[in-house]
Amino acid sequence: MQCNLEGRCHCGAVRYTGRSEPVYSCECHCLDCRRLSGAGHLALMAVPAADMVFTGPLKAYGAVVDSGATVTNHFCAECGSQIYKSGELMPDVAFLVAATLDNPETFQPRVSLYTSRALSWDPPNPATTHHEKMPAG
Repeated sequence: MQCNLEGRCHCGAVRYTGRSEPVYSCECHCLDCRRLSGAGHLALMAVPAADMVFTGPLKAYGAVVDSGATVTNHFCAECGSQIYKSGELMPDVAFLVAATLDNPETFQPRVSLYTSRALSWDPPNPATTHHEKMPAG
């Protein structure tokens, strides 16, 4: 099944479109996602990277995560909105920041990651499968 995904940054300089059904959707409570989002968790929707088209000025920032792998965060170079993540462990996947979707209701979280690091004022979604940290494999 195909899904029409469209979204943008806060200022509109970066836009994206895609036509694939999400392969994974999660809420991540890890420290990196919390700091990058400025919130208690970051909502991410994984889609095949080859099916996505990004336009506009993107800036990338890579960081080594607790698995030892590098995750790259892609931001609008104009307003700083985080648009998506990519990583060396899953190079064929773009992890869209769900809040950037033109229709955020398209996002339906299935998993909550790093629940052991969730803040008391932003508990994991009870409707999701919980993992205390990143599941192996």
